[in-house]
Amino acid sequence: MNIENRDLLCYARFDQRLAGQIARSITPALIEEHRLAPLGAHSDALARVLNYFRRGPVPGKYGIATAGPFGPYRIVRLTGQRGRRPQPADDTLYDSMDAVYHAVFLKRLADFNAAAR
Repeated sequence: MNIENRDLLCYARFDQRLAGQIARSITPALIEEHRLAPLGAHSDALARVLNYFRRGPVPGKYGIATAGPFGPYRIVRLTGQRGRRPQPADDTLYDSMDAVYHAVFLKRLADFNAAAR
C-alpha cells in the first residue's frame, strides 16, 4: 500500500468518526438555534456542524442566488466547473437571507442524514 492510499484510508476513517460526532450533536435545539440566527454567533456545537458541512467538495454544494439586490432568493447547486452556471436546487423562492440560509442548512442536514444511512 502506498502513502497516497494510506492517506485516503486515514482520511476516510477520520471523516467517519467525525460524521458520527456531528450526527450525535444534531438536535432540535441546535436546528432551532440556527433558525433564530443563521448568520449570528453560534454555539460550539453548531459551529462544528457548520464547519463540517462547509468542508465538502464544491461540485454539488449548495449556494444562494438572487434576482436582485434584495431578493427573492433561491437555492442553487454549484457545478464546480468554471463557466457552468449553478443549477436551481428546487423552485422555492425565499424573501429573506435568513430564511434561505436556514433552508440551505436544512438541505445539508437532509443530505447528511441520507448519506449516513
